Amino acid sequence: MSLRGALEDCVLGKTERGKSFIYKKYYGYVMAVVLRYVNAEMDAEEVVNETFVKVFRKSETFERHADDEVLEKTFRSWLARIAVNTSIDMLRSKKPLDYFDDTAPEDLKMHSTVINDRLGVEDILKLLNKIPDIQRTIFNLFEVEGYSHEEIGEMLRIPESTSRTYLTRAKQRLRKLYIEEFNVSQNIHM
Repeated sequence: MSLRGALEDCVLGKTERGKSFIYKKYYGYVMAVVLRYVNAEMDAEEVVNETFVKVFRKSETFERHADDEVLEKTFRSWLARIAVNTSIDMLRSKKPLDYFDDTAPEDLKMHSTVINDRLGVEDILKLLNKIPDIQRTIFNLFEVEGYSHEEIGEMLRIPESTSRTYLTRAKQRLRKLYIEEFNVSQNIHM
């Protein structure tokens, strides 16, 4: 079965084959997107499954491009956007975002580090999982997903300036954690 065939099957609602194909093919991709926002495994599973429920419910609204390569790319982007929004919804419902987390003054100092080109994806995720949810979410939305501070503010229902503040704090904490975790010297600005 192809992605196009699976999407048509979902829209027409004939069988579960299309849904099963999409779920199996894109499960890992969606989980990778969700794990950038939600670090608890059970919560991530819940968000992934909720993402697919939304995808299947909204499949008729997805514009299926005639070119299969473009269809694949646009579908993955659409899927990622739904996963990000579902992750944010879950974080918002779990607990109110802690706008005044306790940040020590020394954490707010600028750190400069030597950039290590051997830093792997797992290392980065490990560091991201050590910062507060609100900072990790804003960092991912801005740096990875490419949203503006205005868009992030609307999504999280916070002022644009709060988004900027938390991005700065996230970067500062990541620098500090990077230095501590990898015993890096502090002589080149990141």
